[in-house]
Amino acid sequence: MLKGLALVALVLAFLGFSYEQIGRSHESQHLFRIGRAVDVDGRTLNIDYRGSGSPAVILESGGGGYGGYGWRNVQAEVASFTTVCWYDRAGEGWSDLSPTARSSASIVNDLHELLHRTPVPAPYVLVGHSIGGEYIRIFTGRFASEVSGLVLVDSTHPEQREPAMMLSPIAGMPVLGRRLLCIVLPVAERFGVIRFAMRNTPVDVPQQFGAEQSAVTAAIRNQRVKGVQTESAQGCAATQGGVIRPDKGSGNPEVDQAATNAGRLGDRPLIVLTAGKYWKPDDPVAAKEIAAFHEVWIHELQSDLANLSDDGKQLIVQSSDHAMPEQAPQAIASAVKEVVTKLRQQRN
Repeated sequence: MLKGLALVALVLAFLGFSYEQIGRSHESQHLFRIGRAVDVDGRTLNIDYRGSGSPAVILESGGGGYGGYGWRNVQAEVASFTTVCWYDRAGEGWSDLSPTARSSASIVNDLHELLHRTPVPAPYVLVGHSIGGEYIRIFTGRFASEVSGLVLVDSTHPEQREPAMMLSPIAGMPVLGRRLLCIVLPVAERFGVIRFAMRNTPVDVPQQFGAEQSAVTAAIRNQRVKGVQTESAQGCAATQGGVIRPDKGSGNPEVDQAATNAGRLGDRPLIVLTAGKYWKPDDPVAAKEIAAFHEVWIHELQSDLANLSDDGKQLIVQSSDHAMPEQAPQAIASAVKEVVTKLRQQRN
């Protein structure tokens, strides 16, 4: 019986390993690309730029490993008055994997190198959604002369303390569980467990590829698997293999600390867009906790972000929750246009 079980285990391991390798091989072809591949130190990062004029606007995505394509509606609006780019971080979308687990430093350095290999001149207006807001703060601290203005889109704050119901399952796990997960994840990835678990994950198929729905769905789903695996590796590296369980911030203590260390934004024009809507669960106790947090989010945390610049202000977008790039692209474009217009006036 033990021999039989061992044989079954070996067969399953072989099948899982083969399944994973096939998926990775298909993904590495970067099928149905939107944007263009740019070589950065022997690997390629994907960037899509539209429009014309300066200052150029750079769109930095939030977390989740989705890549930059979620900015498409914002890009279409902003391209009507200036150059605007979205890109895929290493290990997301149509970009190649990073050779090591990502960090805030590797992400902002990648973006810096990527932009310097394109015909998009600095200084830039940086727009960051969710944890992307922290990344653009870090970029500004590191490459100050290349940033002229910023828009934070419902950005995370290093000091935020969300109610338990708002935390992700991983963020809410005890330390032992997080450590075990970080140990098991690389093995699960190599033997196709994550890819198999995500085999029916809904994905957003670009309209121009609608005639090839099945093939595009498979390709984009492979990207999602890669993005989840990339973010998992980054999270484990940031928490010392799950040893650290953050009690505040984005859930990634390395990024939060780097954003804090980046300091203030000087007198650069800054607009902080804050979501007016929020999740309201049926449980009255949880609903009360989340409503209280939302008040802190709007009036303390997001207000604090606006105070990072001597020329900062906060605008509340009542029509949107945290998914603002999809729900309120015009509001983001309007804020970007206000910053761009102010910079052009200062220049003339």
